[in-house]
Amino acid sequence: MRELALGLTLVGYVLLMRTNPVRASLGDGWRCIRRYPVIWGSLAWLAFANALFLFAARLSAHWAGEPQLMWMRPGWNDPSAWLSGTPDSLWWMPPQNIRAILAASVLPSLETTAGLFNNVVTTFPVAVFAALSLLLNRRRSLVQLAKVLYRRFGAWSALLVLVVLVCAAATIGKATLFFRPGWIPNAWSMQWGPAIAATAALFEYLFGIAVQAYLILHAYAWVRGLSFQRHAMREVAIRRLGAAAKWAGLVLFVQAVFIELPLVLAFAINWPAAPEVMGDWLRIPRAITSALLLLFVSMQAWLTLHGETLGRAWKAHWRMLRAHAWSVGWYLIIAAVHCFGLHFLRSVVLHGLGEETAPGVLWTLLWPLVFGLVAGWLLASWVCLFKRCE
Repeated sequence: MRELALGLTLVGYVLLMRTNPVRASLGDGWRCIRRYPVIWGSLAWLAFANALFLFAARLSAHWAGEPQLMWMRPGWNDPSAWLSGTPDSLWWMPPQNIRAILAASVLPSLETTAGLFNNVVTTFPVAVFAALSLLLNRRRSLVQLAKVLYRRFGAWSALLVLVVLVCAAATIGKATLFFRPGWIPNAWSMQWGPAIAATAALFEYLFGIAVQAYLILHAYAWVRGLSFQRHAMREVAIRRLGAAAKWAGLVLFVQAVFIELPLVLAFAINWPAAPEVMGDWLRIPRAITSALLLLFVSMQAWLTLHGETLGRAWKAHWRMLRAHAWSVGWYLIIAAVHCFGLHFLRSVVLHGLGEETAPGVLWTLLWPLVFGLVAGWLLASWVCLFKRCE
């Protein structure tokens, strides 16, 4: 029965990819990432760095005496169990686990789909090096950022730069506390730990916006047939970050108020819910935030590619939706299918091999390559579709 379901799924996927009305943009996106592998390579590297950092933290805990890792499960000799395995086999995936993974993959795939139009990959711990570079003003990055913000916000830019610097310092603190949690007294750890992580998340998001702007500009240059130098493209991305600052600020506000702040309060004063139940409670604001980002799919593209003001980008976005809702809707379907497939594949293989085994760890380090390739292709395809609609 499961073999039949797998076969029908593959047939449906082939038909979807062969008959959808945005397949020309999808093909252009694939040619784009072949011309500029930095688009998918950057996303793969960021995801790999995060997976490697988490593995290092887990390995550190294992060496501290927590028996979290094992080489692999013992093998099995039951040919009839080749698909689901047995509890003591290398692969173990009972049917009820498949159903649970299907349900658990919905929200992450929704967030990843929305991230294609905002920030598709986590930037931690690479954001730590970006924070150090900003604090040390390497390549005049802090000066350039201050100039960009001053053009957009005038005297308010001084406050914004100060906030960015505080968030950058929190990012460095977050990385430090992964391996040196004792640096915060136990009486304060439940309050300050989540607060530092929430503050760091703001800088990680801003750095992710800058990286995504850099990659979007690469794809747009390919569509337009433009040549450029990489250092010049980085400077353009920083300047366009100023254009996207107001939109990024709105997204940050929603994320901070409805996601980060409740989590901090839960650890600090056990409100609005206990920390152990906050994960389920936060699913609702996470889903709403992703839905809102999907509603405003082209805002980031207008701001990044044309340096529009927020008002003009807003009007241009609704004009595009009125004229090209069919194409944009189909692209969202294609992107959602692939993002769901990514998260489902990751969870199935990880649970089947076992998170604590060497094959499971190896999969967590290989999956970023698959993620970067698919996410880079979808991002480049979106830019190609945006150019067609534009």
